[in-house]
Amino acid sequence: MARRLQRIPDDIAELIAREHGVVSVAAARAAGVDPRRLRRLCTAGLMAPLLPGCFTVAAQLDDEWEAFRLGARAFGCYCGPSAFLTGWSAVAMWRLPVVGRPPSRQVAVRDVRAGHSVRNMPFGDLRAVDLAAGHARRTDGVNVVSRAWAVADVARTGPILPALVVADAAAAAGADLAGAVRHLAHWPGAGRARWVADHADPLSESPLETLGRFTCLQFGLPLPVSNAWVGANGPEYRVDGLWPFHGVVFEADGALKYDDRPDASQIVAKQGEREWQLRRLGLEVVRFGWGLAWGNRAELAARFAAVLQDNNRRESSVRWWKHVRGVGAVEPEPADWPSPVRPGTVLPAGWDR
Repeated sequence: MARRLQRIPDDIAELIAREHGVVSVAAARAAGVDPRRLRRLCTAGLMAPLLPGCFTVAAQLDDEWEAFRLGARAFGCYCGPSAFLTGWSAVAMWRLPVVGRPPSRQVAVRDVRAGHSVRNMPFGDLRAVDLAAGHARRTDGVNVVSRAWAVADVARTGPILPALVVADAAAAAGADLAGAVRHLAHWPGAGRARWVADHADPLSESPLETLGRFTCLQFGLPLPVSNAWVGANGPEYRVDGLWPFHGVVFEADGALKYDDRPDASQIVAKQGEREWQLRRLGLEVVRFGWGLAWGNRAELAARFAAVLQDNNRRESSVRWWKHVRGVGAVEPEPADWPSPVRPGTVLPAGWDR
């Protein structure tokens, strides 16, 4: 009786790494690996099929977004060299931060000038579009649209909040969101994409920070400054969000800061010391986590509003320094100070669909 396989052989593990996690039958043959070995590894539960003729390590499918990313790469290979992953498929390939669950289908585009038409396949959708020059890229061995185009595509076709999370990260990476939106000006949902581009903040450093800022947009509250520096005589502490004309700070507490860490008690102690120092500077601190920011933003907005009301707007702001990526802290000129309120901010119709 044949011995059951216990691990992926080294030559196949090396091939998987070289192929960015997804091995096709064609790639296996080109590397001198008999595709029947991949199927035997599937039978042993060590590998799993993604699409016909495409395989990955089974353990990597435990995380739903990683499984979606691997499925996107397989779909890109399946569609051929003229196709480019777009939407959430491209977002996953760029490894931009995401919230919520991945969609059920992959999506790719081909340039309409090549004579291609729309195809709805069992594994995803392939659309024919006018793909603007400069937005066709390649990453992890597969064709994708640019980060900016991917953001515009998810913003115009789905809920605004997950799109804004992606937009913040793309803007931080230098993506020209406004430029991509201009190319999609006449597409359905272009107004939603424009709103997301206009409200993206490259200084937001985590999805949870984006959710805190979105809460203010959703409920018409003054917008905080992302990752500003505060201090008595110079920049000492960088806070997740600052309302400079109210002297109020928000701190977004992600669960990963504490969960399953042997130094959790030290983190909590440092957090307490930091908060004490912020209060010594005359700043009120509001903390929140995923439970409020994702599941109950109405309650989070009520807490923000109560603290802002208790700390009425001042004639002049507290002393703060603008955060600049790669530089640190730069004290802004008064003209650079953001307005404490962005009047007229209205979410697009159907923003949560």
